[in-house]
Amino acid sequence: MNAAMLTPPLGLLAWLGLAAWLAAGLHDIATLAELAVAFIAVVVVPLLLPMTVSVAVPSDRSPRTSTNVPGDMSPGTEATVPRWLAAGHALGALGVLLGAAALPTGGAASLALAGLWLGFTGLAALHALARLRRRGLRQLPELAIDLGLLFLPGAGLWLLVYRGELVLGGFGGLAAVLTAGHFHAAGFGVLVMTGLLGRGLAEAGMPRARKLYTFVAPALMLAFPLLAAGIASASRPLELAGAVLYAFALPLLAGLQLGVAARLRGRPLAPRLLLAASALAVLVATGFALRFATQGFYGAAVELSTMLRYHALVNAVGFLGLGLLAWSLLRPRAGYVAGS
Repeated sequence: MNAAMLTPPLGLLAWLGLAAWLAAGLHDIATLAELAVAFIAVVVVPLLLPMTVSVAVPSDRSPRTSTNVPGDMSPGTEATVPRWLAAGHALGALGVLLGAAALPTGGAASLALAGLWLGFTGLAALHALARLRRRGLRQLPELAIDLGLLFLPGAGLWLLVYRGELVLGGFGGLAAVLTAGHFHAAGFGVLVMTGLLGRGLAEAGMPRARKLYTFVAPALMLAFPLLAAGIASASRPLELAGAVLYAFALPLLAGLQLGVAARLRGRPLAPRLLLAASALAVLVATGFALRFATQGFYGAAVELSTMLRYHALVNAVGFLGLGLLAWSLLRPRAGYVAGS
């Protein structure tokens, strides 16, 4: 068992410890948001990283040939995360945990710990650029994963703004940590799940579902940039366009994910059930997001603290956590080239 396989369970234990340590403050909105970000940092990201590394496995055509399969863990193969990326993640995750657990916002120490995570997100973006350079813009699922990794530096920057009590573009404090949460989940998280779904659809067959995927994936690639640009520029039409794309595409993504879970009958039952639970979680979280979005028209439908519990944490732990665990167990079989 390599270090990449041990990191997610150790991260989960550390996150549970953080949640217990912060239990008295879980009524606080900023604490809830930081807890959701920490889960993505210490559990979700290490689940994903081995699935972004190409591994040579035997091809179906000839035992003497091989094909590079991103993240394949078929018997006899091993996805080794580059040492520089693994070390960067270890330092960054430690910074997130220590910052959230031990230090109030503001001050040089809090800023430095947040800087460790920002440093890792920069390394993750370099990893995405290297993947893009090798592959180009082919393979829609891999492009979604790369774009998700490229959103991580924005996530790290906004966490730094919050932990350092800084102001960026007129946003700081609670707005900064909520923005960091959205970059981690709606930007990075949704897109990597979109990419992994594309891999699963390719293995499961499902030609009609794959045609639908060619519309769902680009919609989700556009949704977060539109939403972020609309909020940053105070442009309600842009913000609304991004929100509408999410409202349209996320339920479709959940439906496709349920379809893959049902179709992969030759695979173990447990990860398929996890995949189905992940799809149901995103439906719940999206439902709360839609209710919250109607507040501008129908009054206060959902309190922000409720949104953090049933939208942010359900997205982080349910949709991303269970989903990434399922995909890490449902690796592509040898001979399958992701996104083909």
